[in-house]
Amino acid sequence: MVETRLRVAMICTGNICRSPMAEVVLQHYVDADSSLRGYVDVTSAGTANWHVGSPMDQRARGALNRAGFNGAGSLAAYADRAYLDRQDVVIGMTREHVHEVKKRLSNPSTEVILLRNLIEPGRDLDLFDPYYGDVVEFDECLETVRAGGQRLTLEFRQRLDGCSPEA
Repeated sequence: MVETRLRVAMICTGNICRSPMAEVVLQHYVDADSSLRGYVDVTSAGTANWHVGSPMDQRARGALNRAGFNGAGSLAAYADRAYLDRQDVVIGMTREHVHEVKKRLSNPSTEVILLRNLIEPGRDLDLFDPYYGDVVEFDECLETVRAGGQRLTLEFRQRLDGCSPEA
């Protein structure tokens, strides 16, 4: 039997707030689902290289902790062409992130999705950046990330279970 692995990247600008929160949340849901655990690899990166090697913003970490998401996440990374081309699915937090990813990407089979379109299909809404905000804004951002992560988990389960002919 051939093992199916799905590589998923969460993308924002600096990779210290939105995308690492999304990485931790999605990894949490994947790990909690026996049909996904071990088959979905989740990472995150930024379209800018400002924070490469830095840990997640402490306010983002605090929001995750308050919500019960204890995964460490990865250090900030840069979403260059090679990184993006290795992914099966790329989730952008804003339309600008999706645009940047599509400009860099050379792998035609990589699917690029705007996070909020998972929750509100076709509306093309950006996930606001909480970086200049307070604790409440980080918690609100996390709620949107959580809803997107739950939707992704359902979609990935269908793909890996072979329910979708495109899987």
